Amino acid sequence: MQADFEGDLSSLASSELALYNELAVLVRQEHECVLSGDMESLLSVLADKQDVISRQELIQEGWNSFCWKIGLEEGREGPDFWEKIGSFLGSSGTAELKASLTAIRDTARRVLDEELEVQELLEVHVKDLRRQMLQLSRGKKAVRGYTANGGMI
Repeated sequence: MQADFEGDLSSLASSELALYNELAVLVRQEHECVLSGDMESLLSVLADKQDVISRQELIQEGWNSFCWKIGLEEGREGPDFWEKIGSFLGSSGTAELKASLTAIRDTARRVLDEELEVQELLEVHVKDLRRQMLQLSRGKKAVRGYTANGGMI
């Protein structure tokens, strides 16, 4: 039972970390697309990100299922998680899991920070695009006004 237990925990943690690492790569690609103005590639990256996020939701369901199996209704963020895990893994196994979850949290934090930077950059680009569209609209109005007056000022 303990080997299965440790294997399940290890698999969940390594799968989650791998997905966050994959997401980190996609966020860097997203950043490059925004900087270069390559909206077609950006849409592709966003679709890939959605796939990763869907797989992360499955991992979260795995954590919830695992916690339910061992009698923890509140999941891995609950107050009893480490006590219950410690009773199964002992102190060395618990330390390894804590290290894995810390790596996951650190990676997730870095991904979120970079994602926020990308969002800010994208907002700047959207504002610039709106400004350009407004200028274009004003230019079209000026041309219409000019031609309505017979091309004379």
